[in-house]
Amino acid sequence: MDTTIVKFIIFQLCIWIPIVAGSYLAQHTAYNIQQLSSRLVTINLVSLEAFIVLWTTWGAELSVHYIILPFAGIVMVIMGFAAGAAVSFLLGFNAIQKHTVIISSSLANHGFTMGGFLCYLILGEHGLALSFIFITYFMPYVILVIFSYARYVGTKQPFSLRNYIITPQNMPLLAIVVAIILHALNIKRPAINIPIDILLCISIIIYYFSMGIYFKFTHIKNYCLLHLLIAIIKFCIIPLCMYIVLCQFSLPEDIQSVIRLQSYMPAAVYSVITSILFHLDKEMATSIFIVNTVAFSIIVLPALIIIF
Repeated sequence: MDTTIVKFIIFQLCIWIPIVAGSYLAQHTAYNIQQLSSRLVTINLVSLEAFIVLWTTWGAELSVHYIILPFAGIVMVIMGFAAGAAVSFLLGFNAIQKHTVIISSSLANHGFTMGGFLCYLILGEHGLALSFIFITYFMPYVILVIFSYARYVGTKQPFSLRNYIITPQNMPLLAIVVAIILHALNIKRPAINIPIDILLCISIIIYYFSMGIYFKFTHIKNYCLLHLLIAIIKFCIIPLCMYIVLCQFSLPEDIQSVIRLQSYMPAAVYSVITSILFHLDKEMATSIFIVNTVAFSIIVLPALIIIF
């Protein structure tokens, strides 16, 4: 079996097994493991996540030629943000729930565990490489925009460099800055065989276990209309808008294909991580992520494989 497909299967197991385990332990143990969730996520951001971002960005081949890819990612998340704001207003949620819906609608699973692998499956290794360039928008957007927004609405902290910029949760963004500086100074990454796949699996397990703690199947039926509307945003509105935008430009076919595939991606785990860190509606965010991902896997993914 192809190595990339094996990695994808392993990564998917690292997602769903921890979710089930976290949900089960939260409901069948006397110890309140929810207290661990925020601490686990913060430790992961500061340590494993920051190192993985630094190491992979430092070793990447950066080129101005593909700047359109991360720019397209930014356009998608802005569309999702606006659509989520409209949905949250129409459904009449309370303030915290509205912000949770907006963030869940904005962020999408463009990384290797979904968007990147789909690009590889349909477009080959070149598609996978382009997907890595596409995703470079993600961490700056999450740290600077989503975390700052969630910190303000969730904790009501006044703006300051200490509260919003120089904070442990922003460590992955600092890792990107350091990697770019190293590139600019033409300092090559050491030829050391770091087991990034293993570190990535550990990081994913921590995130999804923390998320599973807040998941209950009963939450799904509480937000049926919301799940439908988020699915329409993710799988209809954003892809259609991106198709219309792409028709206005003459771009290489490979770049267009990556952007179109990524425009269909479901909700991202970082919407749940954000809710955990900044006291938004963790149960709602978890329910949106799981239902949206399952709907994508069962309905949208087979359709994309047939169409493309």
